[in-house]
Amino acid sequence: FTSDVGKYLAIVLGNGAILASAFQISDGNSQLDILIWSGWFAGVLAGAMIGANQVLEYRCKSGPQNVVITGSTRGLGKALAREFLFAGDHVVIASRSPDSVRTTVAQLQEEINRGISISTTSTPVGKVFGISCDVSKGEDVKMLSDFAVSKLGSIDIWINNAGTNKGFRPLSQFTDEDINQIVSTNLIGSLICTREAIRVMKLQEKGGHIFNMDGAGSGGSSTPLTAVYGATKCGLRQLHLSLLKECKRSKVGIHTASPGMVLTDLLLSGASLQNKKMFNIICELPETVARTLVPRMRTVKGTGKAVNYLTPPRILLALITAWLRRDRWFDEKGKALYAAETDRVRIWAES
Repeated sequence: FTSDVGKYLAIVLGNGAILASAFQISDGNSQLDILIWSGWFAGVLAGAMIGANQVLEYRCKSGPQNVVITGSTRGLGKALAREFLFAGDHVVIASRSPDSVRTTVAQLQEEINRGISISTTSTPVGKVFGISCDVSKGEDVKMLSDFAVSKLGSIDIWINNAGTNKGFRPLSQFTDEDINQIVSTNLIGSLICTREAIRVMKLQEKGGHIFNMDGAGSGGSSTPLTAVYGATKCGLRQLHLSLLKECKRSKVGIHTASPGMVLTDLLLSGASLQNKKMFNIICELPETVARTLVPRMRTVKGTGKAVNYLTPPRILLALITAWLRRDRWFDEKGKALYAAETDRVRIWAES
């Protein structure tokens, strides 16, 4: 426990220092000392509150969870799987490509072993399994759930992360195949997976928790140039509201997770230079988002919870420090400046 105290203090004070600087920059100047000090104080207070919340989430960790994640051989899904594993949970990953599944299972296992070798604590790590699955096919999803139960014994958390977009362009330029792929993966896939997860969890004495991923359009807002994607996400929100009532008297929790804007292939597909300039301000790496979402997913209680990465304090911080975030991920010509996944994961594991 003593070794953890320094880590928790660093989280609290680190958040305080960052937001203190941001508030000071935005709130004061050399002629107005009272504004400078009020800015520092507000930053420390807000940062400490954020840090304290992070500490609470980590200190409230439950025992090992059994987790199923679709669309988890790359991007955010893979980062979520990694974070669950290092929290001591057992994870089943799934993707349409058998080769991608085998490769990702091997990579995650290697990362687990490397993490164990450099770890200074005896924190247990989980086991990872994988199976190919097309979420738009009921028979595949049934095989996924049967496989998960056979390997894990039960399913505590099911995350519907599989999704696709097909780029940024007007609806008139989308082919029939584009539309069918987006709808079948994002909406039909989530419907079938949620149905199967509910079936399994209702048979479990302890129930379980299901997360559907929010995205642009979830709240009913317009999504020009990604109209099909936005329509599927809006449909998932309606599904969420319906299932809250259908599962009201069960032990199955129905939740949403909103990762915000994450630097993944899904987001970057067809992105323009102007898009990338905006990404510099508001986007985050998959590992960063997963590290925030997973502790809250692991300890969720009840039903109808929204686990969001872009909380009001984070949005405020991004806006306040927008000018400092220029060229954070992409240079002025749109060239990527961030490290490759293997390098990011190595640094992540060492920390």
